[in-house]
Amino acid sequence: MVVWFLFGAMCVLVLIFILAYFKFASLSKQTQKAWQQLDHQLKFRMEFIPSLALSAASLSELDREFAYQLSSFKMPNPQKLSLKERVEHEAKLTHAFQTVFEAASKHPELTNDEHFSKLKDSIIQSEQKIQRAKKKYNSTAHTFNIITTVIPLNLIAKMFEMEPYDYFDFDSSL
Repeated sequence: MVVWFLFGAMCVLVLIFILAYFKFASLSKQTQKAWQQLDHQLKFRMEFIPSLALSAASLSELDREFAYQLSSFKMPNPQKLSLKERVEHEAKLTHAFQTVFEAASKHPELTNDEHFSKLKDSIIQSEQKIQRAKKKYNSTAHTFNIITTVIPLNLIAKMFEMEPYDYFDFDSSL
């Protein structure tokens, strides 16, 4: 009788262990997928930089140095940056976009220009998509991080070397 009880208890523990591992794996995949979507949106936003730099160069309020700095924000491989560096880079890029739009608002000929208006609308739409993707990534990372701190699940997470995810946080609203 005791043997069957121990066998049943071991089976339950193994089942809990397996289910916990699958939950970790599932949440980790969701977080990685959310990161890929966020990364894609950030890369897409970088494609607007050359056009915006040309527009910035035509504005008298902004010096040419600013337009050159704006052009330098387009990186060939942003994955080489740490998450903290990437957050800082994206925050600087958002600030640069804001600076261009503020300077452009003082020029009625530019605000009436169809190409610039489409560019501005596209960038604003891109920023909104980034906000949604950032929220999804941070939400899935938060869920994963919470589960890795719950006892006894934290022991299973340590066994499989599952580390908490860092949050991607900067204000990308224009």
